[in-house]
Amino acid sequence: MLQATAGVGSQQRVEEFKENTARKIRDLRCPDHHQAPRLRFQGATLRDINVQLSGCCEKLIGLANQKIAAR
Repeated sequence: MLQATAGVGSQQRVEEFKENTARKIRDLRCPDHHQAPRLRFQGATLRDINVQLSGCCEKLIGLANQKIAAR
């Protein structure tokens, strides 16, 4: 039973991480192309989660990375 509870807590932390990361760039748009960046998450735990960030250009990806890195 403890193991199942720990899994739920881990899953909740992963969802919180995803939500917090997405929230940081939710309103961001490329100043040149007016497009939003795209995020894709893979992984079941914080230890093995993989975040893929894509966008219309390197400028947007750079801006998104700055926002994600900011606290």
